Amino acid sequence: MNIFKAILQILKQNKGSLLIGVIVMGIITIFYSSQMINTPNELDGVKIAVFDNDKSETSRALVDQLTKQHELVTLKDTSQKGIDDAVYFDEAEYVLTIPVNLEADMAAGKAVKVQSQTKPSTFSKTLVNTTIDHFINTYATFQSKMPNASKADLVTLTKDTLDEEGTVHFDQTYHQKKSQKTKGTVYNLLAYGLFVTIFSGYAAINLVFNRKSIRDRNRCAPISRRKLSRAISLGSFGYAAVCLILFLAFVVFATKGGFNEVTGYFIVNSLLFFSVMVSFSILFSSLLTNSESVGGINNVLIMGTCFVTGVFVPSEVLPDVVHKIAAFTPTYWFVQNNELIGSTVNFNQAFKEEFLHQSLILLAFTLVFVVIHLITMKEKGGLKSFSKKEAAVLE
Repeated sequence: MNIFKAILQILKQNKGSLLIGVIVMGIITIFYSSQMINTPNELDGVKIAVFDNDKSETSRALVDQLTKQHELVTLKDTSQKGIDDAVYFDEAEYVLTIPVNLEADMAAGKAVKVQSQTKPSTFSKTLVNTTIDHFINTYATFQSKMPNASKADLVTLTKDTLDEEGTVHFDQTYHQKKSQKTKGTVYNLLAYGLFVTIFSGYAAINLVFNRKSIRDRNRCAPISRRKLSRAISLGSFGYAAVCLILFLAFVVFATKGGFNEVTGYFIVNSLLFFSVMVSFSILFSSLLTNSESVGGINNVLIMGTCFVTGVFVPSEVLPDVVHKIAAFTPTYWFVQNNELIGSTVNFNQAFKEEFLHQSLILLAFTLVFVVIHLITMKEKGGLKSFSKKEAAVLE
C-alpha cells in the first residue's frame, strides 16, 4: 500500500508533464468533433479565391458562374505563403488560378487546365471542379455545334444552360463514411495524447525508484526485490489503465459514437495499441537515466512518428517514401486500422482479414518491445537464469 501511495505522490509531483498530452489531445479532439457535429450542407457552396490571369470575356463569365454557386473572397496576401495560410485557416477553401490563354485555348478546341489549391480530402475541390468542368464542356459543346457563333453568343448560351437547377441527393453511406472518417481521425490522436501521458508516467515512476538513494533504501526494506518490482509494475499499469479508460470515454463522448460495431472496432484497435504503449513505456523508461531524456523521447519518437504516420498531417499529402519509413513504426498500423474502420460500411470478411492482419502487426511490435526489455533486464542482472547446480537442487 505504501508503494502505491508513493506512486500517486510521484504522479502528482509530475502532473505538469503528464497533462501536456491531455491538453493537446483535448483541444484537437474538440475541434474535430465540432466540425463533425456542425458540418454544413456541402452543396451550399464554398469560399473561393480567384486569380484571373486571362481577363477575357470567357474567363469573366467563368468567374461569374462560380460566384453564383460559391462565395468569392479576396485574399490580402497573394504570395504563395499567404495562399497557403488562407487555405489552412479556412479563409479560402478553394484557390483558383485561371491561365492567360484560357479563352484562346477554348476557341481553338484545346484541352484547358486550371490550377487549384485546396486542403487534401475535402469535398470543396470536387464541387468547384465540377462547376468549372461543366462550364468548359458546355462551352465546347456549343462551339462544336455552332461554329459560326460569336464568343458573346457562346458565353450567353453557356450561362443560360448552367443556370438550370436540379436536386442532388447523397447516398446514405456517404454521410456515414464521412462521420466515421472524422471519428477515425479523433481516435488517431490517442497515438500522441494517450501515448505521451502513459510514457511520461512510467518514466517519472521509474526515475524515482531507480534513484540510487531510493534504491539503496528499498534494499533495506522488509520486502523482497521481486515483490517490490511487482508492486511498482502493478501500480504503473494501473495508472496506464486509468488513463486508457478516461481517454476512451472522452473520445466516445466527443464523437457521440455510442456503443455500436464501429465504436467496438475502434476500441479494440485502441486496446491493441495500448499494449504497444505499455510495452514501449516499460522498455524505454527502464533505460532512462535522467529526466531530460523523457522530453526527447516524447518529442522525437512519439511526436515524430505522429507526423509521418498521418496523425497530425493527413496521410494523403505524405509522399510514398514517408509511408514506407512510417511502416516500421506501430503508430502507422494503428492509424491504418482506424482509417480502415472509418472508410468501411460493410464489415465483411475482407475487412476482418485486413483488420486482423494489421492487428497482428501491432501485437508483433508489443512482443518485440517485451523481448528487448527482458534481454536488457537480464544483462543488468534483473533476470537471473538458473545454473545447472541450482536446477538440480530444485529437482
